[in-house]
Amino acid sequence: MKNHLTALGLILCFSSSIYSQTEENPWLFGVGFNSINAESSESTNYKLPSLSLSRYIFENFSVGINYSENDVRISNQDLYYYSIDGIIKYTFPGESKILGVDADPYLFAGYGLSNYGEGDVSFGSLNTSYGPSFGAGINFQLSKNIALNTGLSYKSLDEKNAYSNLQHVVGIKFNFGKGDSDGDGVPDKKDYCPDLPGLIEFNGCPDSDGDGIKDEDDQCPNLPGSISMGGCPDSDGDGVSDPNDPCPNSSGLNGQPCPDTDGDGVTDDLDNCPNEFGSESNGGCKLPDLDNDGIPNINDNCPNEAGDNDFGGCPKLPISLSNFLNNNSEIFFGFDSFFINEDQKIKLLNLSELLKEYQHIKIYIDGYTSFEGEFDYNMILSKSRSKSVKESLISKGINYDRLETRAYGEASPKYPNSPISVRKKNRRVKISIIN
Repeated sequence: MKNHLTALGLILCFSSSIYSQTEENPWLFGVGFNSINAESSESTNYKLPSLSLSRYIFENFSVGINYSENDVRISNQDLYYYSIDGIIKYTFPGESKILGVDADPYLFAGYGLSNYGEGDVSFGSLNTSYGPSFGAGINFQLSKNIALNTGLSYKSLDEKNAYSNLQHVVGIKFNFGKGDSDGDGVPDKKDYCPDLPGLIEFNGCPDSDGDGIKDEDDQCPNLPGSISMGGCPDSDGDGVSDPNDPCPNSSGLNGQPCPDTDGDGVTDDLDNCPNEFGSESNGGCKLPDLDNDGIPNINDNCPNEAGDNDFGGCPKLPISLSNFLNNNSEIFFGFDSFFINEDQKIKLLNLSELLKEYQHIKIYIDGYTSFEGEFDYNMILSKSRSKSVKESLISKGINYDRLETRAYGEASPKYPNSPISVRKKNRRVKISIIN
């Protein structure tokens, strides 16, 4: 008896709790072993069952019922014992740990019946007695709805065939009808996320990354971010959140999310050649340039011959045209004639093909005559010769504005006047490049 009173005193020393029955967690069911230490009892044993059921009512108070069965030996008699008590229980508020385990200490008081008997153990038998009881206990929380329980109570019985006793109970208690499904401290009826542990300030909804934005409003619930970025981080600080930033670790210029390393106007995320200046139409890479003159083939009028951008990629004086004019720059005419014969037409056909290839080239067509005849007549004849050559080239597809005619008559002869076989070469048209 003294040991049981000491245990009761130890239980009463605990005055705080972290888990207790509340409006949201109202029901608690217990099952366990009990031992009875009655007046004049000779032995006590732990036996099944000891059952309890209680429900929270208000301010840490709950009401319930306890039931126990056991066998006791009193005055050399083996007696069967059972008791039923209605109780009022008070669970201490606050937080407490015992040996590192969350604990709920409580006090209770009640009134009920007890029966000590050998044969007739019915509720109306002569062995049934009534009296008050009080006690204390602790629930050690194993999980959010299971607890290990130990309790000690004293029952006072003064009736005939009854014995006051101490009862010790050890068992497990189960919380059910729980009003906080996720155990986050926010009751289900107030919890916007009842199946997910959350925070009170978010009405029970979680904020997994701790950035102050609840997960349902957070575009990046597992990465700390800012409200302005929808809860996502902006690692490079360019004003574009990482999930939407093709270059999350490097920012660009002028509000671009990515840099343009080669400065070709194509940002690195879109540039197939980020370290080589290239064309947007070619994915940021250089366009093919067969002649390596810096002008891509697509824009080069002379893709196989290095040239100048001012001449559409063609050379200022193409070698092929220069070679042609070195040997075929003169178109010869007969005496007092501006008619182009077949041999000279072949020259002009070849010239027209070269002029088509090099669209930037313009030419002078200079007419001359030999010294025979009057000066004024020779001037008219030289103009006619220049005109004949121009019209021939136009007929072969050369634009007229690339052809400029000039006439010199008998002035500035290139060849001497004698012999006649040489002099006749002055009856000519001279082709030259306009610089």
